[in-house]
Amino acid sequence: MVVRKRGDIAAMSEPELSSPRESTLSNKLVIWCGLLLAAGIPRIIAAVLLPNEEGDPYSYLRAIEMMRDSILNGSFTLTELFGFWLPLYQFVSALLSTLFGNPLYVAKLVSAVSGAAVCVFVFAISRELTARTVLSMVMFAAIAFNPIHIMYSSFSMSDVPHASLLIASLYFALRRRWIIAATLIALGGLVRPEAWIFIVLLPMLQVIVDRRFSIGPFLIALSGPLVWIYISWAATGNPFEYFKVRDEYVQELLRSDPTLAGNSFAGVLGNLKTLLYSAGPAVVVGCAFALCMLLRRMNFRFEKRLSQPSLFIALTYFFSVLSFLLIAYFTRHQPAIFARYCLILFALGLPILGWVLARTKDWRPAVANTFVGLTCLLCCWQVFVQCRDGIAYVNVVSQKRVVAGYLREQSLTNSAVKAFCDDDTVKILANLPPGSFVSSSNSINESTAFLNFLEENRVGYLVYENREGSAAVTLFQELGMERISKLFKPVTEPGSGLCVYRTPF
Repeated sequence: MVVRKRGDIAAMSEPELSSPRESTLSNKLVIWCGLLLAAGIPRIIAAVLLPNEEGDPYSYLRAIEMMRDSILNGSFTLTELFGFWLPLYQFVSALLSTLFGNPLYVAKLVSAVSGAAVCVFVFAISRELTARTVLSMVMFAAIAFNPIHIMYSSFSMSDVPHASLLIASLYFALRRRWIIAATLIALGGLVRPEAWIFIVLLPMLQVIVDRRFSIGPFLIALSGPLVWIYISWAATGNPFEYFKVRDEYVQELLRSDPTLAGNSFAGVLGNLKTLLYSAGPAVVVGCAFALCMLLRRMNFRFEKRLSQPSLFIALTYFFSVLSFLLIAYFTRHQPAIFARYCLILFALGLPILGWVLARTKDWRPAVANTFVGLTCLLCCWQVFVQCRDGIAYVNVVSQKRVVAGYLREQSLTNSAVKAFCDDDTVKILANLPPGSFVSSSNSINESTAFLNFLEENRVGYLVYENREGSAAVTLFQELGMERISKLFKPVTEPGSGLCVYRTPF
C-alpha cells in the first residue's frame, strides 16, 4: 500500500483533471493538420508541376508582376489596384512575391493553399450540419481529391481564393459569428463581385435566425464594394468605371461571337452541362432534396424560430450563388458558364449533401438505399469524366513542353532568331526572354502582310495551333497546305493541333 500526504494528492489531481482537455485539443490539432496536409499536398504538387491553362491565369499573372515591380521600386499607389478584375488576390500575391520572388509560383501557391482551406472548411461545415465525423470525412475526401478542384487550385486565378473566403464566411455564419462572417464577405468582395450579394443576405440571415439586426456586420460587408468604388474613382475619375469596362468587354465579346448573344437551346444546354460537370450532379440533387425537405417542414410545422437554422443558412449560401450565376448568364452579363465558376457550388453543396445522407436513416430502407446508390453512381460518373479530362489536359501540357523544349534548344544556337507563338504556356515553359516571341496581337491578320511581318521581325519558327484569332491559322487557311508546305517545314509534331514550323526567313 502506498500512502501519500493530502498535499501530494492535491498536487497530482490538477494535471490529471486537465489532461483530458489537453488530449482533446491535441487530437483536434492533429486532425486539422492532417486534413490540411491531405488537401494541400496534391494541390501544391499540381501548382509546381502543372503550368497555367491558357487565358485568364496569365492575365492575372501580368497584373501581379506589374504590382510587384511598382512595390519594389517604391512607386506603388492605390490607383494601380484598378483593373479589369477586383484586386485583392493579385495584390496579396504581388506582396508575397516581393518577399519570396517568383510571382508565378507565389500566385499559384496562394491559390493552392486557398484550395486546401476550402477542403478543410467543407469538413468543418459538414460536421456542423451532421455531427458525424466519418460522414464529414467522406465529404472532405470528395473535394480534397477531386481532379478538377485540384487542377484549378493550381492556377493563378481568383476563383479558388474567392471560394475559400466565401465558404469560411459560411462556417462562421453557422456559428453565429456575424462580424467575422461579414469581414470575410468584405474581403471576398475585393476578389470577385459574386460576394456582393451577401451584403444584404447576411443581415437578412441574422434577422431570420437570431431575430435581431446588427448594423456592424452590414457596414463591414458593405466596405468591400465601397473600397473598390473609391479605387475606381481615384484611378479614373468615375466611381463606376469598373462596371463600364466590364459591360464594354461583354458587349464586344457578344459582337465577336454571335452564338453567345442568343440563348439558343444548344448553348443553354451546354452551359448547364458545364454547371453540373463542375458543381456535381449528386451535389445539385442533394441540395434540391434538402430544400424540399426544409420547405415541407416549414409548411406543415411553422414555428417562430427555425428548427433547422444551420441548414437554412447553408442552403441560402448555395442557392444565392447559384441564382447569381444563372441570372448573370441568362441576362447576358456573363456570356458563358465556365467550370471554374461552379467550383464554389461544389464546395458549398457537399455539406448539404452530407446532411441529406445523414437523414436517410429515417427513410424507408428501399428509398434510402436507392438515394444512396444514386448518389454514389453520380459521384463516380463525375470523378470518371473529370479524370478523363484531367488526363487530356496533362497530355496537352506534355505537347507544349516538347514545343517549348525545342524552341529553347534552338535559341542556344541562334538567340537572335524569334518565334511566332500565341500560346502563353509555351512561352513560360520555354523560359526565354520576352523579346524572343511575337504573336497575333502585334501582327497583321492577312497572309501577304503577315509573311512580310515574319520576315521583318526575323521570325525563324512558327508555332501553329488551331485557335480562333490566330494570324497563323488565317495564313494557313488562305494559302492552303500545298503552298504552306513549300514555304514552311514542320520540324516537330508532338501531337495534333500543335506544331513548330521552320520559316524561310
